[in-house]
Amino acid sequence: MGMLRGYVVQVILIAWISGSLADQILLPAPENISMVSINMKHFLHWDPVMVAGNVTYSVQSQGEFESQYMNHTWHKASNCQKISAHQCNVTDEVFASVMYKFQVRAILGNQQSAWAELEPPFNRKTTILTPPKLNLQVSGLNLVAQIEDYGSHFQFYVFYWQKGKEDDIFQRRVIKPSTSFTSTFLGEVKQGKEYCAEVIAHARPINRNSSSSDTVCVQVDEQSGLFTGLLCVFGVVLALAPMVFACWKATTVMQYICCPNEEIPDALKELYVGERMLKNCDSGKDNTEEIYSVELHEHILSWGNSSHVAKLQRL
Repeated sequence: MGMLRGYVVQVILIAWISGSLADQILLPAPENISMVSINMKHFLHWDPVMVAGNVTYSVQSQGEFESQYMNHTWHKASNCQKISAHQCNVTDEVFASVMYKFQVRAILGNQQSAWAELEPPFNRKTTILTPPKLNLQVSGLNLVAQIEDYGSHFQFYVFYWQKGKEDDIFQRRVIKPSTSFTSTFLGEVKQGKEYCAEVIAHARPINRNSSSSDTVCVQVDEQSGLFTGLLCVFGVVLALAPMVFACWKATTVMQYICCPNEEIPDALKELYVGERMLKNCDSGKDNTEEIYSVELHEHILSWGNSSHVAKLQRL
């Protein structure tokens, strides 16, 4: 009886292992593995595995270093583990201009397909370089170029000229950070003239240039200088307005602190009584002087008349 039970357990275990292996073999591997690389951005693509269920995918990479010095070990792509998409950005996995191998497999529950490898291996030197988008603008009397940036691996050569003087081309080399669109000053322009520009992208890690972009032209308005001048004057006035207001406010506050506009208390009003008395004395003094002068005048006149009468009596 014990032997029979052991035999049954062995059969069940063998059947379970066989079923698991069969399930793994039955899950097909992804097909049509390909690499799409444009402007130093690398994306691994594959066809989806058409089975029922939520199939996910994992990607591994192997560079020249892993192949020669690490016994052909594979490195898990950090952004490409158990993803449901049928593509993955593997740009961060490519560090040098050498051959890289990539492989991908499908996963469904506890089932895993065989690895499907990219053929041939990928080298970033084969990336496709496209000309960046260029937008030309005039700010005042300055020519400004807006360039579509491709990332820190790129720098740009901008060529611009005055229309009708194509032989007199100015070249400006611009190194850009990693942003979507950035602006750069090209040079001064003249009113009423038309200017054109083109740009070429240069991928520094692989030392390759893109083709030239489409020629973009812009007309400089004759009123650009006047508008810029008025704008500058308005800006200066706008900047000085807060300062003028602050000075006026400070003057008002100081005037209130030093000379407040308040009524004089009754106790202080008594101080002005003496002043009124002095004024009255002054006015009285003036009247006295006037009266004294009148009396003196009449006395002289009376004295003069009496002397005159005395003289007549002597006669």
